[in-house]
Amino acid sequence: MVDPIVKLLGDWLGDIENVWTILIRLILAVIFAGIIGIERASKRHAAGFRTYILVCLGATLAMITNEFISLSNPNSSDASRLGAQVISGIGFLGAGTILVTSKNQIRGLTTAAGLWACACMGLAIGIGFYTLALGGLVVIILSLTVFPVIEGYFTERTKSFEIHIEFSSRTDLKEFIQYARGNNLKVKSIEHNPAYSSTGISAYTIILETLKEKGVKAKNHIQIIDEIRNLEFVNYVEELY
Repeated sequence: MVDPIVKLLGDWLGDIENVWTILIRLILAVIFAGIIGIERASKRHAAGFRTYILVCLGATLAMITNEFISLSNPNSSDASRLGAQVISGIGFLGAGTILVTSKNQIRGLTTAAGLWACACMGLAIGIGFYTLALGGLVVIILSLTVFPVIEGYFTERTKSFEIHIEFSSRTDLKEFIQYARGNNLKVKSIEHNPAYSSTGISAYTIILETLKEKGVKAKNHIQIIDEIRNLEFVNYVEELY
């Protein structure tokens, strides 16, 4: 099997014994990962420009080394060992970017998945599968830039949504439940947030579901949040994504 780009530009691009081939793979790893890293850094995520480059570059180095070992020892029965270790080993970086906030939100899952995908892209570059690496870059960028817009469009139109809400006392929760039931809102779950206990504020994570009413246009999430925000017993409220 020969990569389509190698077929187009020449077999030398797939020859690991050519120093220019190695340099091109390393440069591509820096450029491809840098593009993803800049997008992440512009949104102030934990892993940014340098992190993505180092992950992809490390995966590329591992795969080039793996190919060199395979060519040096044709009788080797495990030619993909280093690549497999990169895929499993990248988990320690991903785990470090996943955090649970004081509002019980899980942050960093996309960053962790992005690092893992970037490492896999580096493996493709390292073995000289340029077509897959380029395709991977395009899809990863789309996943981080365009797909969130599509996701947001559908999320804003779902019946169920999650809010973080703060009251002055626990007795206000009863009033909120009464308000919800009287305004076509179903309370699906309520979780007390102990992180705010020392502040004197009673905070909760609540999942609400909008109920349809015949002849009445359903309100969107923003309208519902604005109405809740104006309630006198509510100190603060925001939708969780």
